[in-house]
Amino acid sequence: MKKQTVLISLAVLSAVSVFGIDFSISAGGGGLVEGLFTRYTLDARGKIVDIASVQRIDQFNYGGFVFIDATWLELGLGLQGGTYTLQEATSLKSGSSTISESSARHTGMETMLDLSLLGKYPFTLNTQLTIFPLAGLEYRIALWEYRDPEVGSRYDRTDGIRESDKNGNAYTLSAWNSLLVDIGAGLDIALSPGLFLRAELVYGFRLPTLFESDNLEKVKKMAGAPDPRLGGLTSGPTLKIALGCRLHRLPVLPVL
Repeated sequence: MKKQTVLISLAVLSAVSVFGIDFSISAGGGGLVEGLFTRYTLDARGKIVDIASVQRIDQFNYGGFVFIDATWLELGLGLQGGTYTLQEATSLKSGSSTISESSARHTGMETMLDLSLLGKYPFTLNTQLTIFPLAGLEYRIALWEYRDPEVGSRYDRTDGIRESDKNGNAYTLSAWNSLLVDIGAGLDIALSPGLFLRAELVYGFRLPTLFESDNLEKVKKMAGAPDPRLGGLTSGPTLKIALGCRLHRLPVLPVL
């Protein structure tokens, strides 16, 4: 058994050496800026009324994060907040007759706790530069949600007064938790044998939140529409800059 274990270990180390990969564990922290853009169209043809809506949200986020890197995996924890502008135009029709047309513009603020797990594959260009593609998942936990309506003062979106779910209850913050699929690339610049500067550019695609799914259910009820259609996408780029420290380095066998 010991002989087999030794042989397996030698095989793994030899493979790492052949492909020129230096396994190491690092940690660090830095800051980020992000743009997140929503473009939605809603079409609900119901027995009561037909609803057509176009929604546009432009959001700018900023924050800080820490990470642990194990060569092929990067685990991140961050805190970010931001502001957004929401523009929406809605039309209600009954048959060929227009009942009402309205438009609204709101601004808002939110703060999120961010957890990410990204796979990466590093390519060493020289003693100072390493590049790597990235792909993985990111989960954001809502901590605060506020909105500034076009008319009126700022309010907490969980107060149950201005906004409520399909059952008439106040929303909980978890309604705005979100899951993103991320792809991107990064660059490490060695400043010393144990210190490096890291830059990452990631593009994220956000899946629908519970808040959005609940709103679709409310449209079903209001319009008497069995199958309302929500089309569009929420996505955007994130730029991260961090300082990292190499904590552990696995010696690599000479190239075979």
